[in-house]
Amino acid sequence: MSESESHVCPNCSERSPAGYILCPYCGYDLTKIVRATYRVRITFREKLSRIWRSLYDPRKSKRLFGEIGVNPDRLGAFITLYFLSVAYSMRLPVLVLKRADDSWYLIQIPYLLIAPWFIAFAMILLALFSWVMISIVIWLIAKTLGGKAGYRDTLGIVGYSLGPLITGSFLINIIIIVIGPPINTITTTTWESFALFDLFYLPFFVLVVYHCGNGIHKAHLLNEYFSYGIGAAVILFYIVLFVLPAALPVLF
Repeated sequence: MSESESHVCPNCSERSPAGYILCPYCGYDLTKIVRATYRVRITFREKLSRIWRSLYDPRKSKRLFGEIGVNPDRLGAFITLYFLSVAYSMRLPVLVLKRADDSWYLIQIPYLLIAPWFIAFAMILLALFSWVMISIVIWLIAKTLGGKAGYRDTLGIVGYSLGPLITGSFLINIIIIVIGPPINTITTTTWESFALFDLFYLPFFVLVVYHCGNGIHKAHLLNEYFSYGIGAAVILFYIVLFVLPAALPVLF
């Protein structure tokens, strides 16, 4: 057995075949050692490529999040959160402008395109808190079920998996600009408008669960359905706790 095809167990010093997650001689957990051999430095361009791929083609989710699960990074996940904050923040100037006047003037377009990038600096604090808390819960559940990845790895997976919400935010804004708001924003408050539009995210949350489950499956080496279940349980908890209480009173 060549050295490139084996790993030295730090517990018993015996060589185990590459790919073994348990030492066949003493049973020592080799997950971290095996995963470290597959990790390479990810360039900034590759991180942006990961973000883009998480947005536009869910059919390749298993391949993309299998890659992220084996070799995660947190900077790309943070950039995903910032883009999400920008996309979400764009809704505020959209609603304000729509409330003021149903027509769009050229002078309003720069405000619509520039303001969200600054509003996002405030929104990112809430996004970071949600990212950290959701990642902690997912990591703890995965570890309870025998997951192998660390908390930092889980942070990277969860952050990238939120990409579909960026797509959802832009689609909602385009609907409001081109077609008009789904509700009369003149007779409702901006907060009520935000709450109702959050219901449009529900299909995109399904994609978030799918992405997150694929990443958890690869990183934590858990059963695929357990991995989807963990992501679904946490996202469902978020929807029940935050989205529905804000939107239902407006609907009924």
